Amino acid sequence: MLGVKKGDVYIVATSSGPDSMYLLSRLIKLKSKFDLNIVCAYVNHQTRDKCDLEESFLRDYCARADIIFESTKIDRYLKGHFTEEEARRFRIDYFVSLANKYQATSVMLAHHADDLMETILMKLIRGSTLFSVAGIKECEYFKGVLFKRPLLHMSKDDILLGLKEDKVPYFVDESNLKDENIRNRLRHNVCRYLKSEYENVHLKFLKFSKELGECGEYISKTLDIIDKDIKFEGRICLSKFLALDLFLQKMFLQRQLLVLYGDDITCVNEKVLSGILKFLDHHLKNYYLLPLDYEVNISGDYFFFGKNGYESYCYVLGDELCLSNGYVVKKSLEYVEKSNYEIHLNSKDISLPLYITTRKPGMKMAVKNLNGHKKVKDILIDEKIAHLYKDSIPIMVDNSGKVLWMLGVKKSKYDLDKNEKYDIIYRYEGRKKK
Repeated sequence: MLGVKKGDVYIVATSSGPDSMYLLSRLIKLKSKFDLNIVCAYVNHQTRDKCDLEESFLRDYCARADIIFESTKIDRYLKGHFTEEEARRFRIDYFVSLANKYQATSVMLAHHADDLMETILMKLIRGSTLFSVAGIKECEYFKGVLFKRPLLHMSKDDILLGLKEDKVPYFVDESNLKDENIRNRLRHNVCRYLKSEYENVHLKFLKFSKELGECGEYISKTLDIIDKDIKFEGRICLSKFLALDLFLQKMFLQRQLLVLYGDDITCVNEKVLSGILKFLDHHLKNYYLLPLDYEVNISGDYFFFGKNGYESYCYVLGDELCLSNGYVVKKSLEYVEKSNYEIHLNSKDISLPLYITTRKPGMKMAVKNLNGHKKVKDILIDEKIAHLYKDSIPIMVDNSGKVLWMLGVKKSKYDLDKNEKYDIIYRYEGRKKK
């Protein structure tokens, strides 16, 4: 059942509750036979009066079983109160650190079939994506460490029966007995009803979860092929994307968003996904705002995702200036090309020193070959610069504030041709990798 091998080292995530105590006790039974090294790991969330008592109980239990006991406390929560998501991240990081410390084969988690049923039902109710509705995986990696859930085929009733037969002690978290949250209500009402009406219904949920997982793997392989055809350096060809079947469009976007949001993917619901699809199909403007300050942008026949908002800056320009976007502004001794990546200035026409800055409200530029000034904002629109990048375009100004050059985009009337008199040349180019 547990799939152990001789000489294995296991970190067992233990809360002192019935599920984890069942898993821990079963591994202890196999300890001598398979020469196992077992580390019981407890995270004290400090949310209940019994937390310290549970920790003390586990320490004594492990001492009697002659296995290693490790524990840690969560001293504070970022939001000032307990959140399941933050606690989950903390636990994973802790278990990973222990796995590395003891060179463990895997981390064992005590999720069972009833947990799987509850999770699938919750995700269906909340409108989760196909990739995530499959529920709890039997095996998965976190930060290079294998996490296993060997009890997924067992119901809660089977676990309680096993504990009773072996007389294994455990603690009960009273909060799990109350109907104050949706998971508890599903557990006490819906899942209990399903189990009473359908024998081994938990195994049907497990089969459903596995089949969804297999579908997900097949779709992922298909999307890998699509990626190679329509993605280029993080940008996605819009026309090729729109030529895909609607189902594949949705699957493609779901995977992109999962990578983009990571653990925050729960804030992306069906409404957000539908909004992106509608935007890409019609794109009445070139950007669409997403939760948590992300955006999807269209530039020409490509679209891409990114974070909205950039820090403003203003640097004095010397012979060379490296920018955070991976480009460098550097002085040149000779005319190389006539493009928006090189400017030629006469020091008599401008006021030194020069600066590289980000866009400021109301900025205007005397555009080359155009009478009068034009707003920088309007130039960016005319040049079809993606909304995501508008505030990050580096701009050269002189000491009087005159806009001389929107690097890589547009030059002012102060840029001189090759046959004119100039004594300042700057180039804007990508940094060479060492």
